[in-house]
Amino acid sequence: MELYPDYIKDNLDRIGKKEGLALLREWIDSSSNPSLRQNAIINYGIIDEGKNFKFFEHLFLSDEDIKIRLIAGQILKEKYLHNKKLIPLLNYTLNKLDNVEQQIFAIMTLNSIKGVRARKILVEYLRELIKKEFKKIVKEFPKDIFNYNYNENIPELFLDICINIVLNRYYTIKCGYHVSLRRGKIISLNCESSNLTKISDIKSLNLLNNLEHLQLQRNNLESIDRIHILNNLRTLDLSHNKLKKIENLEAIEKLEELNLSNNKIQKIKGVESLKSLKKLFLNNNIIAKIENLNSLNNLEALELSHNQISKIENLGRLIQLNRLNLSFNKIEKIEGLRNLKNLMWLYLNDNKISQIEGLSSLVKLKGLYLSNNLIEKIESLENQLNLKKIELSNNKILKLDGLNNLLELQELYLDNNNINKIENLDSLRSLIMLHLGRNNISEFRRESIENLNTLNFIFLNENPLDQKSLEEYHKRLKFP
Repeated sequence: MELYPDYIKDNLDRIGKKEGLALLREWIDSSSNPSLRQNAIINYGIIDEGKNFKFFEHLFLSDEDIKIRLIAGQILKEKYLHNKKLIPLLNYTLNKLDNVEQQIFAIMTLNSIKGVRARKILVEYLRELIKKEFKKIVKEFPKDIFNYNYNENIPELFLDICINIVLNRYYTIKCGYHVSLRRGKIISLNCESSNLTKISDIKSLNLLNNLEHLQLQRNNLESIDRIHILNNLRTLDLSHNKLKKIENLEAIEKLEELNLSNNKIQKIKGVESLKSLKKLFLNNNIIAKIENLNSLNNLEALELSHNQISKIENLGRLIQLNRLNLSFNKIEKIEGLRNLKNLMWLYLNDNKISQIEGLSSLVKLKGLYLSNNLIEKIESLENQLNLKKIELSNNKILKLDGLNNLLELQELYLDNNNINKIENLDSLRSLIMLHLGRNNISEFRRESIENLNTLNFIFLNENPLDQKSLEEYHKRLKFP
């Protein structure tokens, strides 16, 4: 029977400690199975009585498997912390090795060794890092780092800054990430287009205690993993991945912006605990229903364009919402918006809407986008006194009407409709831009817009204008 590492450890009384160590070392030196090698060194460390420093040192410095290196390092820390050879090994690791995990291990281990020698190595290493990596902004770092008395314990702040700077160098040089720091701590990490398949592939993510912004767009992520450890996160961008569901976000209570656009998400679920959320992007997914948003009382912007939504519903409690994008869906009716009294920007273009309705309570509305629908009449805009822009291009509108109350309107888009006459515009005294291209207008006289003193641009291209109208129009174009 082959003696596996666990069997050796469990039968040490019968095999003998010396023979057991020899068998385990053979597993470590000869096996091609990574998990069995790791198991063997763990068991070797359990049996070891503090007489094999060189063996663990050799593994720590030169083994091909980084996991073996780190296990060997942990055994050195647990059993050889006071060995006089450990501090030189850690010093060498910091300054000569090029592995970020080993460097961080060395930083933490030096900090756990009580004594001036270890503290001096660590603090001087931190000082040199700051001077080398941040020549122009050294003054931004705490002065205490450069005035530190080696007889005192190293403050936690120093340790945190040291780890963050080491990670910054690794992320920037080795991984190609974009990193931003504030006073020596990483607050923003951009891993866009890095071929990540798992969030946990980002090394030492658990040490980024101050991370506020994480950008993971355009990777190959199929699940949201390990994100719960980043409880100071403010913004998270997971757009352009392969996510099928929203998960594991419960612990990120401070999150204010979440981008999940351009994925394969079918259902809005898993955001209920994000009560600080202000912006939620779910556009370009395969969502069919608006749901599970009731607890997001602070939400200000909701993006749900390019989905499969057929009904506007379950938005009543989002009273802080000021921007709602439901364009490129299957919506047939404007409804469910009554409580959204702070709404300023409403995007409903590229749907199947046939009537303007359900907007009476939206008195703060500034932008209304209804292009590419089935609308035949401009109506129900009496209360939109603050409206500055309305897009109604590519509909079936027959007449310029229903705009009289829009005294603040600056931009009006009505190109590609069935309008045959320019009329009923006199009250639009704030209008700057008027689009009426590709309609059925045959007559244009300057008198029809002479009261629109602020109008700078009028577009009548591709209309069947008569000769006189063409002349008037060209004059208008030439002398706005």
